[in-house]
Amino acid sequence: MVRANAMIVVKAIGLVGKVFMTRLVGAEGMGLYQLAYSFYSLILMIISGGLPTALGMFTAKHTARGWRLFKIFSVFMILTGLVCSILTFWFSTPIANLLGYPQLDFVIRCLSPAMLAVPLLSLLRGYLQGLERYTAIALSEIIEQTARIGTLMLLVPLFIQSGIEFAVGGAVLGTFTGALLSFAVLITFFMYNRPSVALSPPSSRADLPLVVQASFAIAFTRLLIPSSDFMDAIIIPQRLQVAGVSSKEAAEMFGIVTSIALVVAYMPTLITGALTHTLTMKITSDWQNKKYNAFYKKSHTAIQVAWVWGLASGFFIFEYAPEISLFVFGIQNAEIPIKSLAMLPLLVGLREITTSVLWAQNRKKTPFIGLCAGVLANFIILYSIVAIPEFGYTGMSLGIITLELIATGWNFKTLQLFQRAKSRTVIVLLVDILVFEAILIMGTLCSKALSSLGWSGTVHIIVEAFHYCFWCALYLKVRLKSIFEE
Repeated sequence: MVRANAMIVVKAIGLVGKVFMTRLVGAEGMGLYQLAYSFYSLILMIISGGLPTALGMFTAKHTARGWRLFKIFSVFMILTGLVCSILTFWFSTPIANLLGYPQLDFVIRCLSPAMLAVPLLSLLRGYLQGLERYTAIALSEIIEQTARIGTLMLLVPLFIQSGIEFAVGGAVLGTFTGALLSFAVLITFFMYNRPSVALSPPSSRADLPLVVQASFAIAFTRLLIPSSDFMDAIIIPQRLQVAGVSSKEAAEMFGIVTSIALVVAYMPTLITGALTHTLTMKITSDWQNKKYNAFYKKSHTAIQVAWVWGLASGFFIFEYAPEISLFVFGIQNAEIPIKSLAMLPLLVGLREITTSVLWAQNRKKTPFIGLCAGVLANFIILYSIVAIPEFGYTGMSLGIITLELIATGWNFKTLQLFQRAKSRTVIVLLVDILVFEAILIMGTLCSKALSSLGWSGTVHIIVEAFHYCFWCALYLKVRLKSIFEE
């Protein structure tokens, strides 16, 4: 639960940084930022792979032998990270050209130090997770994000005078400073809380290949999303330019979708993400102990919570997309992409919960297959539709929604949730939709009634949003109470 709460804090701090940066560098700057980060995320996954997770799982069973492997892997991470960092710095110009924006040269160079620090930090966190030092890990994550956003807020205003690419470079430098400070904190903690290994049994020769093999299996599944994001970063701007959009406009459109619309759509999933984190451990234990009634009851409850919360947040995002775009991010033309992705909180929440259910049943390949199918469909849509004039935003949004729909639908099909749905359940779900729609209509009517008082438009929006949140909170309380009493 500590990690789940820390994750919410970290994402909230990250949102503050995104809003701050968007207002300074605009949509084009955020597009360049996301293009550079897509490359960084891919290289980071290639360097660390699944080693942190595999080491954590091994250390949980063999503490002393885990320490010896941690020392071996640390040397590997330092050498690999150093090589990748130097190569990235040297070949920053070809990498920037590959991404289609030569001005990313400086940004890529600013990211290169992070390729040495972040993998080592991830490995240390993996080892500490095996030792169940969850509080220390959570604290380090908050410190890392705070330092990263603090660096961004300090350097972006200083570098913006020299150009957008220099401001973006200053922003990504926060990745290195955050990782460095977080690593220093964890090392200090580890020095004073190091486990005793003096009387430990000697490590087996099979330990190293066992952990490496497990890390490759984990990395294979986790490499899909960074690879997909990197391919999106290459395909989308190129196809937009085929449709007649300039290079600058393509970066702006890419930035609006990836740094504004997606950020807004994914924020409500912090709740379902925290629920998933807590649920996975509980239902896995129920399944292993053959407590099937408890397993299915908790799974059913979690799916309903994801449904209700996804609807509430989705309706809010759709209704107040113009205000979110203009008042929060200071961007006028982000309204349509935000509205187009309003159903993402619902789809992502359901996918995360059903994935946890399948993992608990030790059916880990199933969600991966659904995600692969979704990624393939996303590529086809991006390549074909984005290149059509005036269909840039439509193609990007449709690709993202299709990916989530296919992945979620595949999980539902595997769990046979469509077949198990009873008529009473369908009616309740339809009532949920009607209730949230009615709340929106009531809020609009209330706002119109207040217009006779001569209040400003901003006050009307605040009152209307407050009205929606109040009645949604009341309905959620009643609805979730009925769910947990079932």
